Amino acid sequence: MGAKFTSHVTRRSLLGAAGGVSALALAGALPRTGLGQATPTAPVAPYDGEEATITYGFWDTAQEAAIVAQIEAFNAHFPAITVEPQIVPWADYWTKLQTGVAGGETFNVFWINSASLPVYASAGALLPIDSIVGGDGTDLANFAAPLVEMYAWEGSQYGIPRDFDTIALYFNRDIFDAAGVAYPDDTWTWETFRSVSEQLTDPDAAIWGAGLQTSWQENYYNFIYQNGGRLLSDDLTTCVVDSPEASEAFAYLAGFFADELTPSIAIQQSNPVADSLFPAGQVALLPGGSFRAGAYGQADANIDVAPLPQGKERATVAHGLANVIWASGANPGASLELVKWLAGDEAETILGESGATIPSYAGLQEPWLSANSDMNLQVFVDALDYAHKVPDPPVGFEWQIRIQEVAIDGFAGNIPAEEIGAQAAAAANEAL
Repeated sequence: MGAKFTSHVTRRSLLGAAGGVSALALAGALPRTGLGQATPTAPVAPYDGEEATITYGFWDTAQEAAIVAQIEAFNAHFPAITVEPQIVPWADYWTKLQTGVAGGETFNVFWINSASLPVYASAGALLPIDSIVGGDGTDLANFAAPLVEMYAWEGSQYGIPRDFDTIALYFNRDIFDAAGVAYPDDTWTWETFRSVSEQLTDPDAAIWGAGLQTSWQENYYNFIYQNGGRLLSDDLTTCVVDSPEASEAFAYLAGFFADELTPSIAIQQSNPVADSLFPAGQVALLPGGSFRAGAYGQADANIDVAPLPQGKERATVAHGLANVIWASGANPGASLELVKWLAGDEAETILGESGATIPSYAGLQEPWLSANSDMNLQVFVDALDYAHKVPDPPVGFEWQIRIQEVAIDGFAGNIPAEEIGAQAAAAANEAL
């Protein structure tokens, strides 16, 4: 696990026919306790056209308009099914979901990430969707096989992937132009990234050369893989970010914080880099996800994108989300129809045209690229050639949060840079 899947994924294979891409675990701690135990799921009667109301839970405001458009299009096919979108901010989403499942009342259909899938599925909280797969249902060959596999558990399919994303290097053209510095390109290395960040940092103008977030997905995981490091052992039982390769990556990143080339942890607590400082023109370079392209395309800033700088090798992390169904929800037949429709080409085209995220349906990435044509978004699709997946152990992903806590402490200067990896591994291993 954690190995590159370059041999499985190419830009051509994804755009033409389903290629391979795995899902990265996002954040959101979910302990097993409190969810109950798995119980056999009774067969669901097919939807027969009756009046039904179902809720659809998600967290990304940038995708709200696209989801509303999807629901309107769905209603043209299923006018008797009322779908109520329920957006819950990321910071509250997982707590609300866990509390709702444990308490017996949550969304009928909702977003989930690959790290949470085994936790919820093993607790019997999710409805298997095998009845809508194959035959006259969803053809899973239209989706990247490893991504599909992330949403299967013990022989049953629980989710159908809706999107995928990779990480690249956003940059502010105006800051580069004002300094007379050439834009980033695919020749950049760690040394280039550091050197240009130094050139563009201007305390008097309140401009930082780099914007390094506290996000594991958009920050240190990429650099660990670029340096030849890994996150977990092959059997997913031991965290190995105490290796020399991972430790060097943490130390390299900590140097940006120590030398004030990136907003400090204290500043980021009230001014998020990706959401505030970068689109406001106060950060020149931002390692960020493809899911930010839609917002940046509408920002009052001159933004473009280039590949991430490479270390010993070129690397990024990739992930994707899926729609799943609560096992104890009302109107399961209607929920199955919604999940099946959302996995179709009509719904995925709407998602791509919104520019908010890259559809996972093979051949439907072009609308997303065209939605923000001022940026070189092809970089994100090409990144699949050197993408890594983050391993998802069945115990959930508290281990990732433990690493993040140590990394933040280290970036704040409270832990020696050379000790971040060792302390992060020790903390993560307590959760594995």
